[in-house]
Amino acid sequence: MIQSNIQSAQQIASRMGSASDAIQRATGKRIKKDGRTTLIVNEKAQEVNQQSWQLAQLFNQAFQQTIQNIQSAAKEFERKDKDLGDNFNLWQSIKESYKDGVTYKKAKDG
Repeated sequence: MIQSNIQSAQQIASRMGSASDAIQRATGKRIKKDGRTTLIVNEKAQEVNQQSWQLAQLFNQAFQQTIQNIQSAAKEFERKDKDLGDNFNLWQSIKESYKDGVTYKKAKDG
């Protein structure tokens, strides 16, 4: 029988969630623009900073979606494991009932 391990998946998702929180904290610290200078370097640095911040935000959103997908898949595997286990147990009950029927018939027929 296939056996999923939702606890392991949840631990992985939890660690990934901690990493996502760290990304969120890091992207929350924005560099302040110096309004007193007109240097082109300052403007370019601000553009790169903004693009980096946006990229980190997009990455973190995708990362959080991945975490949700892992949790969802783990729950689905757990549900399938239960269904398969239930079906296997039902099959075992039917098999035992059949054996009992055969034994009864043999005893009856002599």
